[in-house]
Amino acid sequence: MDCLFKNLDSWNPEGLRMVLNRAGFHRTALQTLGLPENWLRSAAPRAALLGRSEQGSNLELLLRLFTLGDPLDGGVALQLFGDVIHGLLEIGLLTAGSGQIRSRFQISPVKEGWMACDFPERQCDPTGDYVMGVSPSTLLLSSLTPVVGKRALELASGIGWQSGNLVKAGMSVVAVDVNARALELGKFSARLCGIDGIDFRLSDGFSAVQGETFDLIVANPPYVQSPGGGMIYKEAPVGESICARLLKQLPDFLEPGGIAVVILNWSHTSDDDWSEVPLSWVAERGVRRWLFQSDCSSPGDYAWRWISTDLRFADDQAIIDEMRRWLTHYQQNGINRISGGFLVLQKCEPGDEWTRADSRSPGDVDVRAGQDVLRVLNNQTWLNTDPDLLTTRYSVPDGIRSEVSMGLAKTGWERQTIRLISPARLSYDGQIDENILRLLALAAEGNPPLAMVEEVRSKPELAGIPDLEARITDLVRELVSHGMLVPC
Repeated sequence: MDCLFKNLDSWNPEGLRMVLNRAGFHRTALQTLGLPENWLRSAAPRAALLGRSEQGSNLELLLRLFTLGDPLDGGVALQLFGDVIHGLLEIGLLTAGSGQIRSRFQISPVKEGWMACDFPERQCDPTGDYVMGVSPSTLLLSSLTPVVGKRALELASGIGWQSGNLVKAGMSVVAVDVNARALELGKFSARLCGIDGIDFRLSDGFSAVQGETFDLIVANPPYVQSPGGGMIYKEAPVGESICARLLKQLPDFLEPGGIAVVILNWSHTSDDDWSEVPLSWVAERGVRRWLFQSDCSSPGDYAWRWISTDLRFADDQAIIDEMRRWLTHYQQNGINRISGGFLVLQKCEPGDEWTRADSRSPGDVDVRAGQDVLRVLNNQTWLNTDPDLLTTRYSVPDGIRSEVSMGLAKTGWERQTIRLISPARLSYDGQIDENILRLLALAAEGNPPLAMVEEVRSKPELAGIPDLEARITDLVRELVSHGMLVPC
């Protein structure tokens, strides 16, 4: 494949950054206008995008050029960019012809910078190497990722947005993808954002990092459970699971204690067996496994979700034919449910393994979820040492909270339930009682759980509970395993 950009290493992006910032083509300014980031990465109606910008303004011109893919009159483009336009034409971001200027790629403001990707129309290109931008699953992966160690690998990196975040956090990062166009756009985006140090490599899975190990591996791979297709960014060419192939190899590339976070979808038979398939992809020995299911769909709903937004199927008959192809595949393979979620892994010594399976809506996960992940992994490791839970002192994570549900009875408002929620709503979100609230309050005051045993024993009506120590020990173990108490 020919390089998408010419002489990119010698291009100075400062001029383009200045044009984008001055026009308000950045997250803060666009949010003030009521344009959230996801609108700039979606098929939002033209009126919804342009109706919030002043007609004829530089912002409107940039929205037309970089978001909608409209051509601009050459004179108008020259006035917009000034001398900067020459460098943009030289590297190949912009093209000129018939008195007009076009952008070859979509540029979207994301967080504190910008990312380049393909315009949606390129999904119809028969090469199948369409490059998508920052998706909801990309943002979810970013929220879930703890910054640990010094060396990270972003597997199936696409444009490498998460790699940029990890570099900014001080890590040395390798970003690998099988799509060469995605890597080229990633290099451009990193340069535009002023990010140096991402080692972009063309790689089918782990092929370009053989013999290397990492403290952190993150992946948002092509996970769509289709009968096979030609879209590199979302599906395998045949009805296989790319997630399964990658996860079976992944532990070999983790350092001892290294952590991996992988977004995935998987097919299964019923609502009751949802955890079996993805856990079978990772050998239990020497690995801690924490699986989350975030949604579960019927085959028809799942197929429609992906086919209805695919520009390759532009008319009803094409959609019908593709739906039938998917549903036939599911029926022939005994697939009755398709789940989505994510898997957290940590490499450990044999004998220190554990496995958990939880359900959590991705909409409930806070941007600090990586801290929840790290807290739980560290706490589970500590629990495996068989510590004295009652005499240990604990801290309570900042941001922990409880919510009380009230119901109106004949005698007035009555408390019905108490819900305890971890800081990022990932490691715990469930009903509790007053005993757990009291235990957390004592810990926050610097007291070990033994203080609660003594407090309960001091009440005559409770002094005779024979297994009080065991009960409180179980409460402590539960809170520690969910990262709600942290051993000091």
